[in-house]
Amino acid sequence: MGRTEPGFNINKKLSIAVISGPIGKTPEDITYSFVFDEVYRLAQRGIEVHVIRSKIEGESMSYGIHFHGIGRRYDFQAFNFLARNITCYSPISLIRKPTALYWENLYASNVVKVVEKNDLNLIHAHFAYPEGLVGLLANRRTGKPLVVTVHGYDILVEPSIGYGIRLDLRLDNIVRKVLNEADAIIAASRAAFNESIKIVENTEKVYLIPNGVDIKRFNPSLDGSYIKRKWGISDHVKVIFTLRAHEPKYGIEYLLRAASLLKRNNVIFVIGGDGSLRPYHKRLAIDLGIKEKTIFTGKIPQNEVPHYYAMSDIVVVPSLQEAFGLVVSEALACGKPVIGTKVGGIPDQIIDGYNGFLVKPKDHKEIAEKILWLLEHPDEAKRMGMNGRRIVEEKFDVEKRIDRIIEVYEKVISKGI
Repeated sequence: MGRTEPGFNINKKLSIAVISGPIGKTPEDITYSFVFDEVYRLAQRGIEVHVIRSKIEGESMSYGIHFHGIGRRYDFQAFNFLARNITCYSPISLIRKPTALYWENLYASNVVKVVEKNDLNLIHAHFAYPEGLVGLLANRRTGKPLVVTVHGYDILVEPSIGYGIRLDLRLDNIVRKVLNEADAIIAASRAAFNESIKIVENTEKVYLIPNGVDIKRFNPSLDGSYIKRKWGISDHVKVIFTLRAHEPKYGIEYLLRAASLLKRNNVIFVIGGDGSLRPYHKRLAIDLGIKEKTIFTGKIPQNEVPHYYAMSDIVVVPSLQEAFGLVVSEALACGKPVIGTKVGGIPDQIIDGYNGFLVKPKDHKEIAEKILWLLEHPDEAKRMGMNGRRIVEEKFDVEKRIDRIIEVYEKVISKGI
C-alpha cells in the first residue's frame, strides 16, 4: 500500500462515509452482505467507517463500524436541500414521483450531516442509483471526493427479463450523470467495467476491482457431512448444488430442466435460496418428474453456506444475467468445479475446461451435458476444483480487493490535498 505524501498515513487519517441503503449490521445478515464484508475489513485496517443506511434509525456501533440512519421521515431541511439541488437534475430525470425526489434529498441531507459532524474524508456509494445519486448530492454540498462502486443491475441491462434500472431512460440519465461526476468508479466485474467506460468520458477513473471471497471461510478442507445428514442424502449420491434467489434472472428453471435429463443418474439436486418463483420451481420439479431428486432448502443461514458447498460435487450457476456472481468464487474457493453461464461477471471467474465450464444461458441441454461429463470424469472434476481454488487465491481473495480499494481512496484523496 502506498502513501500520498510524506507523513500521510492512510490507515490513521482516513475516515469514510459509506452509502448503502439496506446493508445489514452483522456478518449473518444476508442483505448486501458483500458490502458488509468490505466495510468490516476496511474497519479492521484501522479506517474509520461510517455507514449511512436508508432506514429511520439512530446511531449505533457494530463490529467496529459506525452506523447511521435517517433522522426522521419528514424533515423541512430536506425540502430546502431539494430546492438547492434542483439544478443537479436533468429535465428528464425530474419526471418522476415527487416523493422519490424528496426521499433522495432526505437521504443525502442525512449523509451530509454525518460527513460534516465527523469531518470525514471521502464518500463511497455502493450502486450508481439511488446511493450514487445520494452521494453526488452530498459531494456537491461537502466537497468531499466521491467513489461509486457499480455492481450489476445499476449498470448492466438484460431487456429480455427486464433486468437493469437503465432500461428506464430517466434512471439511465441519472446513472450517466453520477458516473461522469464521480471522482472514481469501481467496477466489480469486467462486464460492469466495459459498460462503465462506454458512458464515462474520463475512462482513467474507472477501476476494475473484482469482488472477493474470504478464502479462509470458504476452503476445500470444510466438512459438509452434517448437511448431508440434515437432508438425508446418502454418501453414495452425487450432489449438484446451486444457491440463487428464486427470481427470473437467476435461471433456476433451466437447471431443473437439465435435471430432468439426468433422471437415471445417481444424483440429487439441492436448490438453495428463496424468492418469488420458488412455488413455480417446486411445481415444475413435480411436472418434470424429478420431485424425488430435488431438495429445495429455502433460505440458508450464512454460517451454513460454506458447508453446503463442501457437501457438493458440482456447483451450477445458471443465471440469465449476473453482476459478478460471488457464489462462483465461493464454490471455487471450496475446491468445486463450477458450471456457469456466459453472462456478467461469471466468465471473469470460470476458465472453460480449466476450473469448470461455461454454457449458454437458457440452454438446459448443455448444462446437463456438462454435469454428465463431470460425473463421468471424477478425476478431471477434482483437478478442476483444485484449479478453481488456485484462481481464487490469485485473483479473488477479498483481502487483495481491500488493498486495491484503499489505493483508490489514496489516489482520490491525494488529488484534494
